[in-house]
Amino acid sequence: MGAAFGITYFIGMLVSAGVGRSRAGISQRGSLSLLTILMSLPWFLTQMATMFVWPIVLGVWLARGKPKSPWRAMNTGDGTVIIRRTESLNLPQQQR
Repeated sequence: MGAAFGITYFIGMLVSAGVGRSRAGISQRGSLSLLTILMSLPWFLTQMATMFVWPIVLGVWLARGKPKSPWRAMNTGDGTVIIRRTESLNLPQQQR
């Protein structure tokens, strides 16, 4: 029984990593370059932390009504991909 929980938790970590990349606008193919990781360190550290506590992150995300990710991938002039926070979580959403 413990092995089933361990395998499920590990699979959840992999899915969490893929979802984090996808929500930031990064393709699932290939790896992130070291330059991208260093230039996007806040995003990378956040993703690493959320991978380990993915059940809690999933519950909070669902409880908040599935908000959009504040992280967005951007290309620099030399073609390097960086991930930056585009909106603050503390600001209220604009009404439409």
